Amino acid sequence: MECTFPVNGKLELKDLSVSWEKKDELKLVYVLHKGEEDFKNQDSDFRGRIKLLKENLNLGQSLLQISDVKLRDAGVYRCVIVYGGADYKTIHLKVKAPYRIINKGVVSTGHNKWKLTCQSEGYPEAEVIWQNRNYEDLTDKANTRFETGSDQLYHVTSTLTIESGIDEIFYCIFWNKELQENTSAILHIADSTDVILQAESRRFVGAALIATAFVGSGLLFLLCIRKARENKGNGTPVASSSIAKMSKDKDTHDCRDVSFEDRELKYMQIEKT
Repeated sequence: MECTFPVNGKLELKDLSVSWEKKDELKLVYVLHKGEEDFKNQDSDFRGRIKLLKENLNLGQSLLQISDVKLRDAGVYRCVIVYGGADYKTIHLKVKAPYRIINKGVVSTGHNKWKLTCQSEGYPEAEVIWQNRNYEDLTDKANTRFETGSDQLYHVTSTLTIESGIDEIFYCIFWNKELQENTSAILHIADSTDVILQAESRRFVGAALIATAFVGSGLLFLLCIRKARENKGNGTPVASSSIAKMSKDKDTHDCRDVSFEDRELKYMQIEKT
């Protein structure tokens, strides 16, 4: 912010006093008294963020620099200068926070069904517009919500739920009417399908492995029953040593525990009797 004063010849700094205040809130921002800076009555909101560019004083310019600008810094300021005579100037400071960065996401909610999300923050409140690749307006199908935090910024989240093929693109546009500017993002559904297809592939492989395990177990069980019936039909008891040998055979596996085998052996011996 700037206010000016007349300087005839060389500036006598010890004769100069400059004060800045936030008039609408009666907060003291900066004081230069007879060439010396005085921070003892400076408002805490501005402490450590204010600098007077002293090199410009010789040119008759009182330039006040505010760093780490916040939304609450906006308002009416008054500059008072005493140098020979006295004068003041009122300045209206406006602070804007454009929606520069848009975080976007694409999530599948079913076959050819998608949830598209755009998030950003800024000030003042922005309108979110949705369009497809043909620039048709889809805003009515979207759900947009606004929240404000301690930083006074608007945190905007807009979600569009839509049916679409995987090779489609959509646009979300944050339109800041007061600043007359917009920021947009492109959401390409194809960018998300690789991850989705990989997940589905993993699920398919897992299901296939489980099914194979069940089929293998079933075949092994049927083979054991078949051998048991053959032994029963021949009337030949199956010795425990034979079962133990069969479990060690290269092409067979023991599908029963020892107690089950013992009960089966007794049953076949009783049948023969």
